[in-house]
Amino acid sequence: MKKKKWLGIMLAGVLGAAPCGIVWAEENVQQEDAAQESTQQEDAAQEEGTSEDAQESAADNTAAELSDDLYSFQLEYDGVVYQLPMAYADLTAQGWELSEYDDPEQMIGSNSYTSVGFVKGDRSIRADIVNLGINEAALTECLVGGLSVDEGYTDVDFTQTVIRLPKGITMGQSNMDDIKAAYGEPSDTYEGDNYVQATYQMDMYQDVELYVYKDDNTLKQVSLRNFTEPEGYDKGSVSEEIPEAVSAYTAPAELSGTFMDPTVEFFGDMYTLPAPVSAFEANGWTMVDVEEDAFVEGGGLAFFDMMKENQNVRFSVYNLTENAVAMENCFVTELSHATYDPEILSMKLAGNISLGADKNELISMAEENGYTYEDDTENGYLTIYKNSESKLDTYLEVWFNKEVSETAAASLTYHNEVLPQ
Repeated sequence: MKKKKWLGIMLAGVLGAAPCGIVWAEENVQQEDAAQESTQQEDAAQEEGTSEDAQESAADNTAAELSDDLYSFQLEYDGVVYQLPMAYADLTAQGWELSEYDDPEQMIGSNSYTSVGFVKGDRSIRADIVNLGINEAALTECLVGGLSVDEGYTDVDFTQTVIRLPKGITMGQSNMDDIKAAYGEPSDTYEGDNYVQATYQMDMYQDVELYVYKDDNTLKQVSLRNFTEPEGYDKGSVSEEIPEAVSAYTAPAELSGTFMDPTVEFFGDMYTLPAPVSAFEANGWTMVDVEEDAFVEGGGLAFFDMMKENQNVRFSVYNLTENAVAMENCFVTELSHATYDPEILSMKLAGNISLGADKNELISMAEENGYTYEDDTENGYLTIYKNSESKLDTYLEVWFNKEVSETAAASLTYHNEVLPQ
């Protein structure tokens, strides 16, 4: 007789009630029929054994059946059930190879993802590779958080290769009525010239997109995403080493005379932005309500208060490195000062710019240096950009309180996130 055996490969932990990163593959195991015995007792024993085999086979099939829940984020492709998220290695174990157009050595930043192609013979799929850890990681060490199959970009014959979703929705066969009957009304619907797109969304980066093409009214494109951490997922650890960018920092001796240079005098101390939090601590600032082991993931952002001489200031700090670091090794990239701040606080910018600076003089200095600017007269904001191609890297935002003066700066915010070369 012929016995079906199902193999399960599982990531550590579960996502909700469903196992995460499951790949089920069917393996046919041929067994020879046992010889018929002459006695009735042996025939009965053989019949009982056959019944047990059938029950075992049925149980195996049930365990590997595609879920009825669309938000299980499962996809069956040619007899293999993939569930997102899954390990990169679990996908390649099924014979999928990274496209020659994608770099297998590329690194993915913390809480970031990239889209790459995979091929298996003459078939192809797209996959979103996501890094949910706190440190930069190699592509091959990240999770497969999304899968896309598009009939227009893969040589797949839907009559020979079955690609299914929960509740029997099948590529090349199901239409929009079938989809709605199975899953209900979509979260969103978009009608293009050649297709109708139905999106079913559970949460941010947890969605399923289904494209029914108008030429034959069938499902020809499917995209699933589930960017969630599997239970027990190892996010990595925080290095105790001081990053090189922090070690290399030196405070300036004096304020630069060049407009928009990154030197700042804040509360009587000199800084070059971006400046590490540790430089502020060295000048007497202390973090407020920050856990001792607090950290910021690679490329991440955090907000917290710091206090000095009874003055409490809100700071936004960035981790300008690829890997997780302690709070004191993050960088302050922005400082502000306004007329409504306590008088004890003070800030002076390069070029001797401070509160009360004249709007026309600021515009004149911007033009002299070739900087671009935006003058929002309605709301009273003047924003000067040092580099028009990367505006958010370095800029000065000035606010004018029109009830007091339309030309005298009432607030200054200087931002710079470019580390010195």
